Amino acid sequence: MSINFYAAACQDLTNEILFGLCDDQNNTRAYIDTVDRNKWIAIVENESSIEITFTAIDNCITILRSNGDLDSRCDGMLTYTNNIIFVELKEIRTGGWISAGIDQLKHTISLYAANNILTDIRKRRAFLSNKKFPKFQYGHQEQMEQFKNEVNVRLIIHNTIKI
Repeated sequence: MSINFYAAACQDLTNEILFGLCDDQNNTRAYIDTVDRNKWIAIVENESSIEITFTAIDNCITILRSNGDLDSRCDGMLTYTNNIIFVELKEIRTGGWISAGIDQLKHTISLYAANNILTDIRKRRAFLSNKKFPKFQYGHQEQMEQFKNEVNVRLIIHNTIKI
């Protein structure tokens, strides 16, 4: 089954120098916000004011399992000038959010690679962001290296995304 990861109805464009990525956790899609910093789960610093497309994936792009159920996927992706950043947004304090987020990112990236040529993209990153843990310690280096080896995308666990 072909999946369109670039559905226009799921996209927001911005060239703002600073903006946030939000997920209201109410079965609506993630989105860009430039006003209410209290809602920001990930902060995007775009110092060069490059035009960036945010594409919501979860709750916007339909991805089904073979049995017809909705498949697990990350919240969205940022694309700009031959770069891609897959983003998973979390807002929880309980344990297990890192492994759950990594699984969602890996699965989405695998589906993306099955429908697009990922290796043609110059810079490939994935961000796992949690509002409750904005500056995560580097205790997960092994998981990040394993992630890179499995999906050929660099994983960063942090809530600030620098373009």
